[in-house]
Amino acid sequence: MKYSYQIYSPSGNDTALVLPLEQDAQKRRLVARQIMKLHPKVEQVGFLSSKKPQLLMAGGEFCGNALRAAASFYLADRAGELKMEVSGTGGHALKAGRTLSGEVYAQMLGPHRIHELVEAREDFFLVRLPGIVQVIMPCHKKQVQGLSPSNIKEQAVRILQVLDLMQEPAAGVIFVTKDKGRRRIVPCVRVAAVDTMICESACGSGTVAAGLAVSFLTGKNVDIPIGQPSGQIIRAQIWRKGEMVTEGRISGQVSTDDRRYSLNIGKG
Repeated sequence: MKYSYQIYSPSGNDTALVLPLEQDAQKRRLVARQIMKLHPKVEQVGFLSSKKPQLLMAGGEFCGNALRAAASFYLADRAGELKMEVSGTGGHALKAGRTLSGEVYAQMLGPHRIHELVEAREDFFLVRLPGIVQVIMPCHKKQVQGLSPSNIKEQAVRILQVLDLMQEPAAGVIFVTKDKGRRRIVPCVRVAAVDTMICESACGSGTVAAGLAVSFLTGKNVDIPIGQPSGQIIRAQIWRKGEMVTEGRISGQVSTDDRRYSLNIGKG
């Protein structure tokens, strides 16, 4: 089978988008492994339809940054908005688009009661988004500053094991620091179907989960910049009416060098 792919970088989170749409989960995993071996900076792989806006991640999970990358692909640098079928959402279509200023945004969730999304524990928040569970761990920057990705990964694995989240389709631990009023995250995300645990350069679901935790605490709308390990910014935007979260969204820059690659897997 012949595939073509292009690498996008939503806020520094390198993402390979592959054509054609591959329905076979085993083949998706094989393609993803090959691409990530060829391009070590690629952190996730998604498959696109040439017939309509549709994104299917290699592990069947939901990924907000990949949704932003897919919107950039379909809109081809034009401003506009589209609705896209996205894996990990139970068949729901989500909005994504590009603003006139070049920001690329993605809807992360529709209407939910805040208490359906966020559970406050003693020293962390458990945030259940469509397709992924995020553990939001507020911490001092000294607790993560200077740690290697393997050290952070070990901490994240222990937390997911204690909370019995290792078998979730997708689950992550988001270490959140705040310095001089600016929030930053160190995200580590596991996708069970492809057996990956990656300390991501940028994380859309972790960003919106951190925004939801802030909204849970304040009871207000949220529109805040959150620094990513890449050094770039993703904005978390949460709109509420009372206890109802009407929409959660992320926005930021998406770049690509427009280079197309090809890959042959097996026969056909």
